[in-house]
Amino acid sequence: MEEIDAVITWVDGSDPAYQSRYKDQLGKRRDFKKQFMQEDEIVLCVSSIIKFAPFIRKVFIVTDGQSPNLNEIRRFVATDKISIIDHKEIFEGFESFLPTFNIRSIDALLHKIKGLSEKFIYFNDDMFLIKESSASDWFENNKAVLTGNWAKTYNTQPLKKIANTVKNILKIRPSYNAGQSMAANIAGFDKEYFKSYHCGRPQVKSVIKGFYKYNPGLLRKQLSYKFRNVNQYVPYSLCWHLLIKDANYNAAPKDKHIEIEKIRNYSPVKLKNTLINLDKNEDLKFLNIQDLNYTSKETIEIFKNWFYSKLTS
Repeated sequence: MEEIDAVITWVDGSDPAYQSRYKDQLGKRRDFKKQFMQEDEIVLCVSSIIKFAPFIRKVFIVTDGQSPNLNEIRRFVATDKISIIDHKEIFEGFESFLPTFNIRSIDALLHKIKGLSEKFIYFNDDMFLIKESSASDWFENNKAVLTGNWAKTYNTQPLKKIANTVKNILKIRPSYNAGQSMAANIAGFDKEYFKSYHCGRPQVKSVIKGFYKYNPGLLRKQLSYKFRNVNQYVPYSLCWHLLIKDANYNAAPKDKHIEIEKIRNYSPVKLKNTLINLDKNEDLKFLNIQDLNYTSKETIEIFKNWFYSKLTS
């Protein structure tokens, strides 16, 4: 079977050393975004990949001088597949752009991980597998399986363009969808972009490397921002649109994936009932819960206990 790796980007925002580096780059701003905090989602993410995607050869965790709690992961799965990759490795040759606190810059260099397989799956640490997955869920007949839907690009929607500009002026977090739309534009799609959901994203290393070989200036511009910026594209989406352009993809429906949005509004009882319903759905394999740290400790405990039972069964 062809080798497929998993890559996860992760940061422990509770680390005082990380917070210090972050604030040193903020200048006059002294805010520290709560979204950088975490509830050990990385433990569940990594454990679920190793348990429910046995075809994965290696799990690379890309981080900034940190390491997740491997002992906690070891409670559920073996850790021999795990490798910790520091930003310094993937930024080799681009050291002047470090330190960075910008996921869109980091993502653009994931293909530089040493020993990374040609085909890999990119995860954020809030993406989880909840049932067994096969390689064909991600790559089928030598094509990437992309989960998403088509939407109008921002350059065709004046109001969205204005809103994006206002966000930049007010220093509001840049739009995730606008970054995907920009990636589509770069790849030559002027009217539509393939909008992804929050689940693992298949990637092809040679496609990414080949594009940057002929567009080094675009890469350096992408890396130049210490924090997310409205002028940046979403790197994994660029790879997707390059694959689509060459017809090297299969579109997949959302029936295997679910996102629990606005978790802060979930009471323990509401989340428990939601998770029971997830278990009843035999098609679901992929789960995303963003900003788990925004909800109550009781609700977090419900989620973790539910997940622990899956990992130990």
